[in-house]
Amino acid sequence: MSSELEQPDRPDEAVTAALQQISQRYGTPTYAFDIQRIRAQVEKLHRHLPSEVEMLYSLKANASLGICDVLADCGIGADVASAGEFATALEAGFGPERIFVAGPFKMPETVAMLHDTPQAILSVDSLSELRFLAAEGLRNRIVFRLRPDFDSHAVVRAGSECRFGLTHDDLLRCGDELTSCGLEVIGFHVFAGSQVLDADKLNEAHLRRALDLSQRAADMLGISPSFINLGGGFGTPYGAKDQPLDLARVGDELARLVERAAPARLVLELGRYFVAEAGYYLVSVLGHQTYQGRAAVVVDGGVHQRADLCGLGLRSKQKPPIPLGVESNSLRPTAVLGCLSLPDDVLLDAGALPELAAGDVLAFSNAGAYGLWSSPAMFHSSPLPAEVAFDGAELHLMRQRQPAESILNDQLHVPQRQEVAPS
Repeated sequence: MSSELEQPDRPDEAVTAALQQISQRYGTPTYAFDIQRIRAQVEKLHRHLPSEVEMLYSLKANASLGICDVLADCGIGADVASAGEFATALEAGFGPERIFVAGPFKMPETVAMLHDTPQAILSVDSLSELRFLAAEGLRNRIVFRLRPDFDSHAVVRAGSECRFGLTHDDLLRCGDELTSCGLEVIGFHVFAGSQVLDADKLNEAHLRRALDLSQRAADMLGISPSFINLGGGFGTPYGAKDQPLDLARVGDELARLVERAAPARLVLELGRYFVAEAGYYLVSVLGHQTYQGRAAVVVDGGVHQRADLCGLGLRSKQKPPIPLGVESNSLRPTAVLGCLSLPDDVLLDAGALPELAAGDVLAFSNAGAYGLWSSPAMFHSSPLPAEVAFDGAELHLMRQRQPAESILNDQLHVPQRQEVAPS
């Protein structure tokens, strides 16, 4: 077979055994999460980054309650952007004073929760939002989200062309209303994009310039910030050719930025870096097909449960799934197709896989972030898959698989028209 075909990752035997046990006990499709790997990612960050830098977990990457339980227990703060994420963060035990509430506009449910959680810090995205929040009488401390005035080198960009944050002129108008709005401004928030693997680009074009922009804004408003959120964007190597982010280089840069920012504390919001490599999407082979002239298998999962929301090109760039309990002596290019009536339901264009039979289980790695929580999960009236955490050999069910009829829960009939008898 071609040497250009990527080979499946091979996790250690303990992880493989746990994945096999999960598929046997809970069936498929199922998301499985390696708790030890999540804790290891936290420790890696603590080891390489300055202790003065505070870390937040962005729940948009994966808002499963069990995952949030683990990260809250690790002492990480929470970055939320909806009432649902806010409620999850509180339920998981994130300290209210370490909850950062962002998003382009705060919905009424979120505002109600902010009234009940005045310790949370609030990111303000526009002059319109500033006026709205002031009228709501909130007591939360606020930061202004600034629109980057520099180019982004992220895969998912939020640079100068993006919709989020205050421009220079917007900030001037907000400054004119600070005295009357009654809200305490403690700093700034800049996010230039996510999935960056080049440490030099992350340092120069994201972190350093985010601090530059924040300090210019502070001078413009005449305030001394105590809180500066530099965003994040730390990437995950999804493909075989991707090199891991050089965290030591990032740590060295952050140490310099800590000195520049003092006495303000620097904050990072990270999502995929905590959880992506800890997650596996388990699917079972249903049968065989062909796809673009090559062999293919059809599985019981699909892009309704693992959509590529971030535009990473997973179907062509990601590593092939791990065949669980299948001998991998003779490999051939094989596509993995989902179970949907949708032409684009392709999980993998071609990967080096052994001959597979119905019932064989495939484990897609690097599936812990932006999987189920960013997918059109209700397509085809599909019930949600199970979610299971494993901590070594210990398994913890986080979400029970529901029967097909569960899709009818909370739905109501429309009354049928009553026939009127002729007089």
